[in-house]
Amino acid sequence: MLNNMNDTSKKSTALDAFLNLLTLITLGWFSISFGRLLFVIIDKTLGDTSRNDFFYSGNQFSFPIASLLIITPVFLLVSGILHRYYKESKLEKGAIYRWLTYFMLLVAALVIAGDMITLVNNLLDGEYKIDTILKILTVLVISLGIFLYYWYDMHRTDYSKRSGLAQTAFTTVIVVTLAAIGGGFMVADSPFVARQKKQDQQRVADISALDSNIAEYYRESSTLPSDLSEKRFARYVVDPGTEESYEYAKKEDKKYELCATFALPAPRDGRSDYPYLAYDYAYSGGPGEWQFHEAGRQCYTREIKEGPEKDIRPVPVKPIKQ
Repeated sequence: MLNNMNDTSKKSTALDAFLNLLTLITLGWFSISFGRLLFVIIDKTLGDTSRNDFFYSGNQFSFPIASLLIITPVFLLVSGILHRYYKESKLEKGAIYRWLTYFMLLVAALVIAGDMITLVNNLLDGEYKIDTILKILTVLVISLGIFLYYWYDMHRTDYSKRSGLAQTAFTTVIVVTLAAIGGGFMVADSPFVARQKKQDQQRVADISALDSNIAEYYRESSTLPSDLSEKRFARYVVDPGTEESYEYAKKEDKKYELCATFALPAPRDGRSDYPYLAYDYAYSGGPGEWQFHEAGRQCYTREIKEGPEKDIRPVPVKPIKQ
């Protein structure tokens, strides 16, 4: 009989650990995904949507929405099972529950403190942008909600009666999650536009890689390639949308032209440092001048320059036409 009691205790401890750990992990995943989705909604509706950075950040809505659609039901289901086991006395609030709950309270308390410091610091520095303040308040509300609920649950001893606060929390999670997902779908790009943006990002990466490889070719042979048929260019030469080759033309001994057709415009945001951005990015393998483009066919004339230490860099002959 003693062995049976020990086996039951071990099973209960293992089940308690499993359910509490799964609750903790899904809660963290839910909180991060929910906050991230609210962040991108704030960026899209109240932030500076003309910023080129937002264009090249990809579809920021897809992952948090997908996470919420999967993780939220799992979190609610596991929490419900755990509370039912407490109610039926199949599990007790043991050391595992207390340790994990205190850990959640500690993390939530630290996030709340850090968030309040950030909010006060921004206000003292004169940072009154509504999108920044809303993001800080979003983290604060999520963390405060987690802290208050688990503080209450830590001191709850009677699970035989239904808790009004627990039911309210359960309903609130469902309502705010559905509202956030609905808001995300309303302001997110359509799948077609998201696909176009992704293809344009690939075009920017391909053109940048071709530019770097052409410079490397010149460094090795002291001449420009006549075309892009060499193996080193094959990986980057095909347009992801049309599956046709990008256009390349050798103009002079050190001048050449690269052309691509973009689906959507990506403005320069009026940046006065554009020529320097183009020069530095092109040499480092970054986006270069083609990061900022109009919709349709765009051509970029490049020229090989040898620096003081004989380093070879392609630089733009002229900025993109606006």
